[in-house]
Amino acid sequence: MASVFAEGPPLLYLSVGKRKDAKQRYALASLDEITQALRSLPRDISLKYQLRALRKAAKPGQEALRAQVGSIRQVTGNLVASVTKAERKYTNNKAQLPVSVVVIGFRRPSGQGSQKGATPAFEGGTVLKGPNRAFHSHLVEYGTKPRTAGKSTKLGRKRVVVNGRINTFFLRGKAQAGPRAILSSFKGRGKFTGSGRGQYPKDFIATGTVAGSPARHPLQKAFQQSRGQMQSILDVEMRKALTAAVRKIGRDIKSKVGE
Repeated sequence: MASVFAEGPPLLYLSVGKRKDAKQRYALASLDEITQALRSLPRDISLKYQLRALRKAAKPGQEALRAQVGSIRQVTGNLVASVTKAERKYTNNKAQLPVSVVVIGFRRPSGQGSQKGATPAFEGGTVLKGPNRAFHSHLVEYGTKPRTAGKSTKLGRKRVVVNGRINTFFLRGKAQAGPRAILSSFKGRGKFTGSGRGQYPKDFIATGTVAGSPARHPLQKAFQQSRGQMQSILDVEMRKALTAAVRKIGRDIKSKVGE
């Protein structure tokens, strides 16, 4: 994410999560002299030229993220297809200043209508592939634990003193299911059970234990790989944007005087 008016917060930073729950992980310093100058410009002109600079600076980050995801073994190709860039303009900040923001990340479905172009990922299956199906992006970023079919049960509890207070933790285990237990992307067997009611589709079906997947951190790696280039481009382009914006104001003033 890149924010132009960043006297307090950093100008370029990597956050994980959505909206107010996003957690900032890495940051770069802001261009204070540029942001101070841009504050004196009219709102529409400031937003226009901010966004122009941010688009150019965001390009290496988007390319790096696509390359990182593309290097990971793919099943449906949904994650690499969902890499995208979003642009926002707003003034709902404490100083009521015009702010342009460019966010690089993964596109997720926003409703049934957004899935009209999705097609089956596997013949005879129900998992879809499309450009906005990054449901699993956090699993790729942080990895998963091994999974075993069976019912989770409470085995006991353990009390631990933390900062002078007694905390109780429940110990849980999983009763091993039979050899025909199925792990699936479906919540239940539903229509796939019963005599003559069809077979399970080929959608991530497994039996026994499924090994965990390591944390691959494509977002973190892409940010670390491209942040120097993004910062350099942003520095140059913001100065160009400020110059162009001032010239624009000058032309507008001259045209009004000449009327």
